[in-house]
Amino acid sequence: MNPKNIIFLILFLLLITIISSTIVSFDSDGEGYTIEDNILTITGEGEYDFSGEEEDKEILVESSCTLNFNGFTLINSNNLTPLLISSGKQVNLVLTGESTLIDSSRNEHEGTIYLENGATLTISGTGGLTINPNKLMGINGTTSTSLIVNDGANINIESTSENVGCMYLRKAITFNDVILKCSATGDKYAIDSEGTIKLIQGTYTIGSSGSKGIHSENYIYIGEENGEISDVALYLIADKEGIEAKKIEIYLGTMQIISGKGGISAASSGTDCDIETTKCRGNCACYIHYNGGKLAVVSGEDGIDSKGDIIIKGGNINILASNDVDYQPISQDGLLSITGWTVFAAGSAHGVSCAETTQIAKIYNGTTINSGAELVVRNNDGELTGLIRLTNDVNYFYFNNESPFTITIDNNEITLSEPSLNEEQCGKVDNDGNNFINLNLIIFIIAIFGF
Repeated sequence: MNPKNIIFLILFLLLITIISSTIVSFDSDGEGYTIEDNILTITGEGEYDFSGEEEDKEILVESSCTLNFNGFTLINSNNLTPLLISSGKQVNLVLTGESTLIDSSRNEHEGTIYLENGATLTISGTGGLTINPNKLMGINGTTSTSLIVNDGANINIESTSENVGCMYLRKAITFNDVILKCSATGDKYAIDSEGTIKLIQGTYTIGSSGSKGIHSENYIYIGEENGEISDVALYLIADKEGIEAKKIEIYLGTMQIISGKGGISAASSGTDCDIETTKCRGNCACYIHYNGGKLAVVSGEDGIDSKGDIIIKGGNINILASNDVDYQPISQDGLLSITGWTVFAAGSAHGVSCAETTQIAKIYNGTTINSGAELVVRNNDGELTGLIRLTNDVNYFYFNNESPFTITIDNNEITLSEPSLNEEQCGKVDNDGNNFINLNLIIFIIAIFGF
């Protein structure tokens, strides 16, 4: 044989060896893994294929590797953890077909998938993974652990047990091109991190029946900076705060949030959000930046609340907050700046206070508008620009738009007035002449925001 052909053959065989994967059997040891006392321990790098159904087994990963789940089901009723990733290991979990992991309340680790110190799990593929946790979290990790989900993966985390959340990774959680459904019970958060949470693309349906929806002690990003399409669809229902972090950046997307407490809150469990001045103007430890997209919030307390600034640069926002005088549809300790498109808000008698706006802001303060009415918004040329359908009685609302508008009900124009200025509360008019607006609002509910 020609020496060159021999070389090519050797290279080809090496390539096959490199890219080939090991079909895993739980019956006996195999290449790169051992099994003892129902624990399958992966000790070598490479790819490992899992399929079929198993009961009361554990996958212990002690080497960075790739796990291929192709229609794989593992159900545990004992103390074993379905998937345990050792400290510092980087594991790729690739999904084809529909796979399922279920643990029991006897699980010796607090997660159906559990990551030890410094481990990273990346989930990808076109398949689906259902996780039914019964011990604290669906995916959980200790110090410096990270989760990345991308490439069209479809993840469903749901439990019927009490006090069980979806995922908690200390360092970071990143979603990109994902379909995620998850629900938490009791006092556990649905999605939680001490680091950064990113929802870049995908569809997210998140529920928390007793606590917060999405929480971070640092950053939450929704959408992608300089993105060109609304690539995030978020539907969130939580008994407490809907979204909470120190720093929240919203770029693009369609978001519907229903919360028992604050809808979107920039806060911290510590004191690092506290500010000494009434306007921190970009220097806040906590803030909300809203750059575009469509947002609807129905909250039992404040609609959007920040211990620092709230900067609204674009998009469509409608907010329903509590009618309790302790809460507001938009509440901030720093600067409130509205320079983008449309904001429609209602809430308590404290309303929206101290807003700097370059747009046109109007308020309604009159007789009650009954539930079921349609508020029709038109521009100066009489063209329809929006519909607001009310499901509760309204007698005070605030509307902020980039161009002049009128609002009618049954072809009868509503009388609107200028927001008042309370210099003592808000400080003063700034050097650029932007007003600090002080409004008083009474509760309403918006069913459909048609902008």
